[in-house]
Amino acid sequence: MTLHASKGLEFPYVFLVGMEEGLLPHQSSIDEDNIDEERHLAYVGITRAQKTLIFTLCRESRQYGKLVRPEPSRFLMELPQDDLTWESGPKVISIPKLMQKGQSHLANIRTQS
Repeated sequence: MTLHASKGLEFPYVFLVGMEEGLLPHQSSIDEDNIDEERHLAYVGITRAQKTLIFTLCRESRQYGKLVRPEPSRFLMELPQDDLTWESGPKVISIPKLMQKGQSHLANIRTQS
């Protein structure tokens, strides 16, 4: 559901996905120095939650084949930080350790066949 369509509705659980600079607020609004409407949309999304509100953002992604590490949305920084719980995600694993882990999983699958 879009943020626009959620106006006037409430839900027990709300997930606001993509709380990153360039997504919310959208890059075009940042470029035009016009983020007030985007801030209002974020507020609409936040106020839809009755019980639990979860924000998500990615640590890194690929855009046009290039690795990008987006910044958290400025709107997250504007919220009272005492009301937020920042969770750390999985630790970065080196390529050799990741390969070793994958080989171990494959070996386990082979033994089950």
